Amino acid sequence: MKTLTSLLLIALCAVGTSCVGSRKMSGARERLNTIKETQALEASQVKQISSTTQKKLKDNKIDSIINSRFDFRVGRIHIEIDSVSGEIAFLDSLMANKKDFRKTYKNIIIPKLATLDSFRNESLKRKQVYLMLEDGINTANYTLFDLAAFFGPGKYAIPEGQEEIATNSFAPLVDSVIKFSEKYKNFNQTATLVILGFADGTGFDPQSALYAELAGLIGKVPVSKQELNKKLSELRALTLIKQLQKQFLSKTGTGKTAAPVNVEYLAIGKGEELPFSSISNYKDEDERRRIVLCYWAILPK
Repeated sequence: MKTLTSLLLIALCAVGTSCVGSRKMSGARERLNTIKETQALEASQVKQISSTTQKKLKDNKIDSIINSRFDFRVGRIHIEIDSVSGEIAFLDSLMANKKDFRKTYKNIIIPKLATLDSFRNESLKRKQVYLMLEDGINTANYTLFDLAAFFGPGKYAIPEGQEEIATNSFAPLVDSVIKFSEKYKNFNQTATLVILGFADGTGFDPQSALYAELAGLIGKVPVSKQELNKKLSELRALTLIKQLQKQFLSKTGTGKTAAPVNVEYLAIGKGEELPFSSISNYKDEDERRRIVLCYWAILPK
């Protein structure tokens, strides 16, 4: 009789232990599935941001530098999401059978689930970052400044008497950057302004003061027409940067927006490169080539 009772007790304990183990596995699986859902939704959202960025680049709405800034910021998110994917896959493997689950539940599964729960709990903060990135790439575009209004052939400085026209031309761009920055003022931000200067195909008189000035800046003589126009276009881009900096200073009083944003200005001379591939009838001496394009974007740090 005692033997039978003992066997019954052992059987009941085994059943009880099995039930407890099943409940633990079920609970762990439920937590993991919730984390999976969060990770999958975020991965889809980040993939869409990357897709939109590539389309903007293809459509010339952003340039390669702005694209690289988005790629870098989104890349950091991808690293975190991929790391979470790896942890999820590892836990899936441990939950594939009860034996592995029992052996690893306390020392591996529970700590990893706690870490992944922290990831899930921070989802709302990350979604705010994604929202800013989505808004940033959807807002990103270029502003064209027609320098024919200021510069004649071979010129790169805004002439006296044209300062007010220049100020009025640049104000909308500055206002757009400040407005976007203020919209996300709770984020530490970096604003990137890429200024691309262009020149037409006009040649230079080797005896002229402009030739001597540009050659001196390039650091060699003789120098080709293409090299001279590249330096000239770079100077035009730098002129625009100086004007934009003045505008930011006058708007904010500090050179920065009220939001915690750092502004980086990048001036690049494109020389005789054609500004738009969609225009097929450019000429060598063509004022449509004496322009500056400004691309900008603001990204969370």
